[in-house]
Amino acid sequence: MSLTRVARGLLAQRQGYHGGALLKLGHTRRLSSTNPVRQGRVVLGCGSNVVDSFFMVKALPQPGEKGFFQDPTKVLEAEYVGGVTLNHLCWAQLLGTPTGLLALQGTDHHGKLIRQELVKMGVATQFIEVKSSYTTSQSLVFVEEAGERSIIMAKGATSQINKQQVLESFGEAIATSGSMVSTEISQVPLSGVLELLRLARENGIPSVVDLDVSPHVAVNEALLGTQEEFIEVCRSADVLKPARHAAEGALHLLNSDLSHDDIEVMDTMQLTALLRQLCGSRLVAMTDGLAPACFVTENCAVSVPPVKLERVVDATGAGDAFLGGLIATMNKLGGIPSARE
Repeated sequence: MSLTRVARGLLAQRQGYHGGALLKLGHTRRLSSTNPVRQGRVVLGCGSNVVDSFFMVKALPQPGEKGFFQDPTKVLEAEYVGGVTLNHLCWAQLLGTPTGLLALQGTDHHGKLIRQELVKMGVATQFIEVKSSYTTSQSLVFVEEAGERSIIMAKGATSQINKQQVLESFGEAIATSGSMVSTEISQVPLSGVLELLRLARENGIPSVVDLDVSPHVAVNEALLGTQEEFIEVCRSADVLKPARHAAEGALHLLNSDLSHDDIEVMDTMQLTALLRQLCGSRLVAMTDGLAPACFVTENCAVSVPPVKLERVVDATGAGDAFLGGLIATMNKLGGIPSARE
């Protein structure tokens, strides 16, 4: 199976969505792979799973000021379940790939809400560790009348998924039930991400990392770990799925000889190819908004333009849907796509 055919499959849509997020799974030949997907198992994803709580306000409050809700009799506008990893697992499940979430959640309202939504989507919940001592992840989203917003996030128990926690809580599930492991650089501590990748490698199953934030955000703002751990994650995953903004920061960290100006003038394909070379990934699939998606392996590079839509309502989560499509395609093919027929 050629990489070109895989990429075209990703961008051929069952439904319209920004950036070719969904794919149409056709009749394909199974490719040989050193990391074959194990049949009868599920794709196990560990990462962001969160409830977004929306509040409509007259104006975003400034320090020292008081603010008011748009409706004086209504505080909470709506609650939505999401998160980087939860989203791509749901898209893969929708496309026919069995998936399950590895997570720490509380017995609180938000934990129950997430698990209820996962059951509706068909995503396995038996791998979630639920305890009253855990706090489920939540984001408070304040939206003013003009449309501007501010977000306050609490990673909750996801921030506790370190190396030891992964081994104790998820090691057996990966060994006995995993066909593939997906994770992220977004909310999970980098030591936990590295342990997930180690367990995937130890059990001979493919690993996928969604590179969702830059090294600066991961290390200095989210406090997920060190720069060295960030580099090790990038070099340990079989498949990397970065957004361009995150890839630019990663490239500068991976090769300090590259200046920001050097990186900014590169097109998406050049960035994708260089990232694959520096990380040694078997596949790097990069998205860049409305620009073509790029897929690069050791022997092949493919650029695929997005499907044109008459109207884009909201591009939020398009990258998560894209990764869900990629995971579903790898599951359909039985392994990580290569350039060989």
